[in-house]
Amino acid sequence: MYSKRTTLWFLGILTLIALGFAYAITRPFLSPFVAATILAVVFYPAYQRILLWTKGNSGRASLISTLALLLLFGVPAFIIVVVVAREAVNAAHYLTRQSAEQGGFTLFLTTMAERGLEFLGRWIDISKYDIRGAVTSHVQQAGVWVLGSGASLLSNFASLIAQSLIALVVVFFLFRDGRGWIQQAEDTIPLPPGTARKLFSNISDTIVANVYGIVSVGAAQGALTGIALTFVRMQSPLLLGLCAAFASVVPVAGAALIWAPAGLYLIFTGAIWKGIFVLVWGVAVVSTSDNIIRPWVVGGKVRLHPLVLVFSVLGGVQVFGFLGLFLGPVSASVLWVLLGMIRDELRQGDGEPELPLLSQPDPNARIRSERPLS
Repeated sequence: MYSKRTTLWFLGILTLIALGFAYAITRPFLSPFVAATILAVVFYPAYQRILLWTKGNSGRASLISTLALLLLFGVPAFIIVVVVAREAVNAAHYLTRQSAEQGGFTLFLTTMAERGLEFLGRWIDISKYDIRGAVTSHVQQAGVWVLGSGASLLSNFASLIAQSLIALVVVFFLFRDGRGWIQQAEDTIPLPPGTARKLFSNISDTIVANVYGIVSVGAAQGALTGIALTFVRMQSPLLLGLCAAFASVVPVAGAALIWAPAGLYLIFTGAIWKGIFVLVWGVAVVSTSDNIIRPWVVGGKVRLHPLVLVFSVLGGVQVFGFLGLFLGPVSASVLWVLLGMIRDELRQGDGEPELPLLSQPDPNARIRSERPLS
C-alpha cells in the first residue's frame, strides 16, 4: 500500500500537468473569459432580482440577464459608432477645407507647426530645425501606416465581435452556475469557510469598485471636456468628449491626451485665450475630477495605497492590455488580503496557551490528598 503523502504528491503532479494543458487550451479565450467574469460579478445583483422575478428559474433568469447585457452594451455601442462616424466626417470636411485654403494638407500641417514653433521661438532658438521637411516626412509615414493598418483594423473588429459572443455565452453560465462553482471552490481550498468567503468577497468588491470608478470617471471627464470644447466653439466637441472618456482609462495621462492637444491647437491657431481656458479647465477641473469622483464611488472597497494602485494598474495594462485595468488592482488587493490572513493566523497561533488546561498542575491537589476521608 502507498502512503498518503505519496498519493497526494502523485495527484498534485497530475493536477499541475492537467492545469498546464488546460491553460494552453483556454489561453486564446482568456480575454473573453475574464471580461465575462467581470460582467458577471458587476451585474450579479441585477441577476438576483431577475431570479426573484422568474420565481427561481435560474436558466430563464440567466438568459434574460444575458440578453439585457447585450442590449445594454450593444445599443450604446451602435449609437456611439454612428455619432463618432458622423463627427469624424465633419472633422474630415473641416480639415479638408482648412487644408485647401492653405494649399494642401501637408502645407496646412506645416503652417500649423510653424505657428506653434514661432510661439515657442520667443524663448528658445528654433532656427536650426527643418520644419517643412520634418512635417512632409511624417505625413508620408502616416499615410503608409494608415494604409497598412486598414486590414488589421477590420481583422481586429471581427475578432472583437467573436470574443464578445464568447463572453456572452460564458456570462450566461456564470449567472446560472457561478454560485455553485464558488461554493465548490470554498469547500475545496484548504481554508476555513469564513476565510475563503472573505477572499472571494474581496475579489468581488475590488472588481466592482474598479468598474464603477472607471465608468464614473470616464463619463465625468468626457462630459467636462466636451463642455469646455463646446464653450470655445471648437469643431467636433462631441467626438473629442467621447475620445476623452475613453482616454481617461489610460494611467497617468488620462483625458489630458485629448484636452491638452486641443488647447495647444487653439493657441497655435491664434485663439490664445480660448486655448489657455481649455488648458486651465483641463488641469483644474477635468484632472481634479478623478481625485474627487473615484474615492467617492469606490469608497472603502479597495484598501490599497494610491501608489500601489497606480503601479498595479500600469503593470496590469502592460501585461494584460485593457483587462489589466481590472486584473492589476485585483491581484494587488488579493495579495494584501492574503498577507492579512497570514498575519491573523500567526497572531492566533501566538495567542494559544503553551500547555492544555487539563495538564497544568493543580495547587490544591496536595491539600486534597492529605485531607482525611470522611
